[in-house]
Amino acid sequence: MEREKWAAWFWLGAGILICIGSLNLSVGSFRSPGPGLLPFICGAILGGLSLIVYLQARWSRPSKELERPFWKNKNRVLKVFLTFIALLAYAIGLEYLGFLINTTILIAFLLGAIEPQRWYVVIFGSLLTSSAAYTIFELLLNLPMPKGFLEF
Repeated sequence: MEREKWAAWFWLGAGILICIGSLNLSVGSFRSPGPGLLPFICGAILGGLSLIVYLQARWSRPSKELERPFWKNKNRVLKVFLTFIALLAYAIGLEYLGFLINTTILIAFLLGAIEPQRWYVVIFGSLLTSSAAYTIFELLLNLPMPKGFLEF
C-alpha cells in the first residue's frame, strides 16, 4: 500500500513537470493550439489520475494479492517480458507491415497470449481496435500512417 502512495506522488510530480515544461512551448488556446497544449493536457490528466490512485491507496484495505512481490511471480514476469518483446517487434515491423496489419497482429497477440481471451474476442477485438485506430488517425485526423508492403 505504501508503494502505491509513493508511486502516486512520483507520477503527480511527473505530471507537474510536464505541465511546467509545456508552458515553455507556448500552450496557445483551443482555437489556436500551440505545441505545448497537448503535453499540458496530458500532464494535467497524469496528475489528476495520480491523485485518484493516491486517494484509493489511502482509503482501501490492503489485499493479499498486493502483499506478494510482483517480480516473484514467474507468470507475471513472463507476461511483462513478452509484452516488451511484442512492443519492440511492433516498432520494428511498423514500416514493413504497415500500421493496419501490424496493429491487428499486436492486439491479437496481447488479447490471445498475454491476457487470454476466447478466439472470437481476439479476432473481433483486434480487428475492431486496429480499424478504429486507422479511422481516427488516417481518415479523421489525416495523419499519414505507414502503409507497409501491401500499400493499404
